[in-house]
Amino acid sequence: MFRERVNKIIEKEDISVLRKLQLTTLEIMIVIDEICRENNITYWMDAGTLLGAIRHDGFIPWDDDCDICMPRKDYEKFIKIVEGKLPDGLKYENKDSKEWSQTDIDIKPSFAKIYYLDYFKGKERGSDLNCRGVFIDIFPMDSVVPEMCSKKWARALNTIAYFRNVNPKTTKARIKYYLQQMKIENIWINKCKKLEKNKKATHIVYGIDTPFMENRYLHKKEDIYPLRELNFEGYKFFGPNNYHTYLTIYYGDYMQMPQDSERIPHIIGLTL
Repeated sequence: MFRERVNKIIEKEDISVLRKLQLTTLEIMIVIDEICRENNITYWMDAGTLLGAIRHDGFIPWDDDCDICMPRKDYEKFIKIVEGKLPDGLKYENKDSKEWSQTDIDIKPSFAKIYYLDYFKGKERGSDLNCRGVFIDIFPMDSVVPEMCSKKWARALNTIAYFRNVNPKTTKARIKYYLQQMKIENIWINKCKKLEKNKKATHIVYGIDTPFMENRYLHKKEDIYPLRELNFEGYKFFGPNNYHTYLTIYYGDYMQMPQDSERIPHIIGLTL
């Protein structure tokens, strides 16, 4: 059982709280991987998780979350089935969730997250607000042609679509909330789906409903597919085929370790 495995991790006395968090997050990754394999859903490790797989065969030593990507059609399939597939203890949230587990933070992301909330608390580095639990971010990826991301209409849609106030208070926030409820991002999503259907899309980029829909994160399809299995903490998870180009876009010389001052987790003051 998922909870039993996590409880055994928490009971270990010879590892740090951060390592307990990492191993708990790994258990969530294993669950997501199983769901995806059983339901023919494509995903791959992204950002620091992919970097950790290549440079450390697992977590970056100071990292405290995991990021994965899914092509839009697989992402939509995943969010339709995931709640019925999760073991007891895991919680799924996305932009349409009615409740939000991080009650001290008035902004919820517009992409999917899988949480385990029974342990761990601290302060979110970016906002200095209280947060709890461990999580995995799941980002939708859209099929595009490169020039799309720079269009003014696309930039405007992106600004509206990502991050959502739980309780919008200002007029600007209420307008944004109203447009989000109208699902205005579907203008972009449907255009991308048409490009994909007509086999005109040459690149993949983070979805319109993420903060990262930018030219600097464009990837050629041939650098992503076919996916390959990569070692991560003794398990095999999927990664981009040309992970060298993928990681170079993000980090430059990605095998170079950062200075000590840059080795900072997302959660500050982590405790159980």
